[in-house]
Amino acid sequence: MKKQMKKRWVSAAAAATLCAGIVLGGCGNSSDEETKKEEGKKEKIVIGVSTVSTDLGESGRKALEDMGYEVEIKVFDDYVLPDSALIDGSIDVNLYQHEPYMDNYNESNGTDIVMLEPKLYNYYSGLYSTKASSVDELPDGGKVGIAADAANINEQLQELQDAGVIKLSDAPASGEFFTFADVMENPHNYEFAQSDPNMYNNMDDYACLIGTSNTMAEAGVDPTKNLLQKFVHEDLAIGMCVAGENKDAEWAKDLMKAYTSDEARANVPASSGFEPVA
Repeated sequence: MKKQMKKRWVSAAAAATLCAGIVLGGCGNSSDEETKKEEGKKEKIVIGVSTVSTDLGESGRKALEDMGYEVEIKVFDDYVLPDSALIDGSIDVNLYQHEPYMDNYNESNGTDIVMLEPKLYNYYSGLYSTKASSVDELPDGGKVGIAADAANINEQLQELQDAGVIKLSDAPASGEFFTFADVMENPHNYEFAQSDPNMYNNMDDYACLIGTSNTMAEAGVDPTKNLLQKFVHEDLAIGMCVAGENKDAEWAKDLMKAYTSDEARANVPASSGFEPVA
């Protein structure tokens, strides 16, 4: 009986020693991971971009890699998924949107996405048509291609008003953004067709459409061939966006150092339709 008890005690002691070793080892790893997390350290950064902003994502890759990070660029063909991916943690940062779009997404989804400063790239918006060489020659009837999100609809409706294509009410009837309900005059009897990914590749289907320089360039259209051109307000410049909890992380600071470098700016071709924010 004593021998059996002794055997059990030795086995229990051995098991306890083994468990202690595992726990201690685990605690060491956990401590390292917690320390890295607290210090904002990161070995790999996944950057989400749209098909339009791929050049921007690639621009600072080398500079960031030179800092010791592994960099992955993930391209999305949708304008909502990069924010969804940011929230679910499948990417660390995205580079494709302006601040009003981000704010609208946050308000609609109860999320906390923030844009890191400074904003990085500007672009211009233009009115394009394959059916006219000037605004005065625009045909009656047909579709006007316009954005699908509230922030850009607001901006583009005002551009159409500036071009004399429509007339809006003096102020939005509801909220801070103009909507289709605020169109008071539509002399050409246009139908407003909210954009799909192929709109810029099928311009003959539209009487006219509004496109940004970067979007037109991505579709293979010369962005300078427009009926009306307007540089977007600085509030609509594109910037790096992260989850709010990461805005002060060390890797986020390194990210901005890399992407605001002269090297990164020089890597963005003029044909992309983007220009660095001054």
